[in-house]
Amino acid sequence: MILYVLLVCSFAVATAEFVLVGLLPQVAADLGVSVPAAGQLVTAYMIVVTVGGPVAAVLTRRLPRRELLAGTMALATVSAVASAMATSYAMLLSARLGSALAQALFMAVASQVAMAAVPPERQTVAVARIFGGFALATVLGLPLGSLIGEAYGWPVTFVVVAGMAAVGLLGVVVFCPRIAAAPPAGVRDSVGALARRPVLAGLGVTLLALTGFVAAFTYVAPMLRTVTGLSPGWVSVGLVGYGLGTVAGNLLASRVRPDAITRRLPLAVGALALILLAQPLLLPVPPLALVGLALLGAAAFLVVPLVQTWLMGQVDAATTGLVAAVNISVAGAAGALGAALGGAVLTVGLGPAWIGPVAAVSVLAATTVAAGIARASSAHGASSRALLRR
Repeated sequence: MILYVLLVCSFAVATAEFVLVGLLPQVAADLGVSVPAAGQLVTAYMIVVTVGGPVAAVLTRRLPRRELLAGTMALATVSAVASAMATSYAMLLSARLGSALAQALFMAVASQVAMAAVPPERQTVAVARIFGGFALATVLGLPLGSLIGEAYGWPVTFVVVAGMAAVGLLGVVVFCPRIAAAPPAGVRDSVGALARRPVLAGLGVTLLALTGFVAAFTYVAPMLRTVTGLSPGWVSVGLVGYGLGTVAGNLLASRVRPDAITRRLPLAVGALALILLAQPLLLPVPPLALVGLALLGAAAFLVVPLVQTWLMGQVDAATTGLVAAVNISVAGAAGALGAALGGAVLTVGLGPAWIGPVAAVSVLAATTVAAGIARASSAHGASSRALLRR
């Protein structure tokens, strides 16, 4: 049951992140600011998620996980309520920063709770369930939140988000098992764990793969409009297809056993690279463009849970929360780099269709790193078996 509770919680915090994107014009008009100024709410949110996660993980490392998770969801609930009640830009900014901190801490703590609550062979399923909430938020949370905001006003959207977060909080209180905090690692030990070669390689896969993915996804609407020639309605259909693809990729990731991740990861990252390379061929044909967008979402959400699960298995219990938070921070940095990369392709005049092939260079580098992880894991396994036979 706790995995379903974590799914609800992740859906709530992810919807809190995404929903403002569809409400920027209404928020700007009501608060008397420009749309670009309202957009800075999104930027500030992502900065807190990127920087705040590791810091919060270190500061809360001595707290029991169940109580910390409940506190995190309480912060998410209160922040959503504060967003709904905001009557000025400063008030909404403060509330959004609270939501961002809740999300940053949630991803680290929830991953720890999920892995501790299941047998080792189901840990990939557990972590994938958390990212499944983010996948569902792209399919349901963002469009429904936008529709509610357009019909009843943007504050009502945040009231709904607060309700979902409150349900998640109740589920944590009722169903989350007591999981004691691991003996906290010192700063030197924590940094040492993050500096180990396998951990750095895993973080490298996240950085390189998501930089390429975000470069293409950031400009997917212009691609579909100008290259494919789709109407706004069909662009929305394509985004729904992308969301369904993320759900499918997440479900596929949940079927990979932890001991098989290193063998499957190069294939998953390689598939993402091939989809990006094929963009100039897929985009001019509307049905293929829509299928390609769904496959793009599926590949990305296959890679992310696999890397997160594998990284947390490379460190001791005292450092799992920190490595999970750092991986999310690296993903945030990849988002910024990817958006800049896609913009650079357009700036030099290559056109939207060529963002995919350029972005694929980064993902191909991630594939090489993932293949190196697989070879190292295979060699380690072979040496362990040889020792056992002696």
